[in-house]
Formats: sequence, C-alpha cells, structure tokens
Amino acid sequence: MKFDKKMLTRYFILGTQDVSDEKSFYSILEQALRHGITLFQYREKGVGSLTGQDKINVAYRVRKMTAAYQVPLVIDDDIALAHLVAADGVHFGQGDGSVEANIAASKGLFVGVSVSTLEEYNHIAEFEGIDHIGVGPVFETTSKFDANPAIGLIGLKELVQKSRWPVVAIGGIERDNLAAVVATKVAGVAVISMISQNNDISNILQYWQQF
Repeated sequence: MKFDKKMLTRYFILGTQDVSDEKSFYSILEQALRHGITLFQYREKGVGSLTGQDKINVAYRVRKMTAAYQVPLVIDDDIALAHLVAADGVHFGQGDGSVEANIAASKGLFVGVSVSTLEEYNHIAEFEGIDHIGVGPVFETTSKFDANPAIGLIGLKELVQKSRWPVVAIGGIERDNLAAVVATKVAGVAVISMISQNNDISNILQYWQQF
C-alpha cells in the first residue's frame, strides 16, 4: 500500500500487553476498525508482551483483520515481522537501532520514526526514506513504560512547523485535549488508551471524525 498522509489521521496503537487478554485485544481492534481508525500499529513491547511464535501468530491475524477493512498495518520495531506478514509500514524509535540501517531494511514498507525533541529531529532531518514522524509524548502518559518527558502543545507545534515530514502526535491524548492537539496542524493523532480503555469505542471515534 502506497503511503498517504491521510492514513495518519486516526492512528490506533495496541499490543496484547495493553489489555487483559488476547480475546479483548481482538475485540477492541475489530471495533476500532469498524468504527473508523485510519491506521493500526501493532506494538508488542513492555511487561507482559508476546514474543516469538506467539507474536507472529497474533501479527498474522491482525494482518487479516486490517486487510478486511482496508486499513494500513504498521508493525512497531520489528522490520522482519513486518515483511513476514506483509504489513504496510514499520515504526521505530530513537533507541531501536541505527536509523539509517532500519530505513534500508524497511525497503517496500513506509517508515515512521519517533522524535521527542528538536535535537532528535535534527539528528534524522537529512535522512531519505522516512515517510512521517511520531512526536511526543505531548502529555504525560502511562501507556508507555519508557516514555520521555512530555513536550506539551508548544513543543509539539514547534516540531510540526520544523518538520519536513507529516507529524503524528502521541502521548496522553484523550477526548478532552484532542481538539487542542489537532489545532497544532498535525497530520494525525495516535492513541492507545483513548480507544483501548473506552467503554464506547463507536462514540469516541464518531467524535474524533469531527476533526
């Protein structure tokens, strides 16, 4: 699937470690797909996350689900797995190995890279082969165990204005601050708990589509 920045609009991230069990994982993902996410990132990382064949099995099922809804699939920090399941893209952070080597290994996939500061942005600014950047955490978050300090709306806006690539905001974004984040002119917003911990996924995605 060819990259289009419109894919980034309603960007949902989830791994089995974010929910109570695999059954819940699939249920939440199916609801999110049905009600209007525009991209899904499978992110299996942190305490309780799957590895090996268990992770591969989930990734294959996720690929089948996202394909059924024609929603692009991105794999977090596992380029080999992304190729294996024929994902559309891959995402990696500053600590996930050499940016240059990761871009080269991601041939055929669209590429997202996480950035938390202007210094980190400047480090990757001259690289070719990146399609978008994830910027954050915008606010304090409990969804990512190793999150950097929050950059706030001012820090986000600075990087949006500086970036040569479309920007996806991430980190602590909820219904109450969503409008303010979108107002910074980001290309998209990425969330975990705003969907995964919501009792009415249909309602929150209907609200999100107003922006």
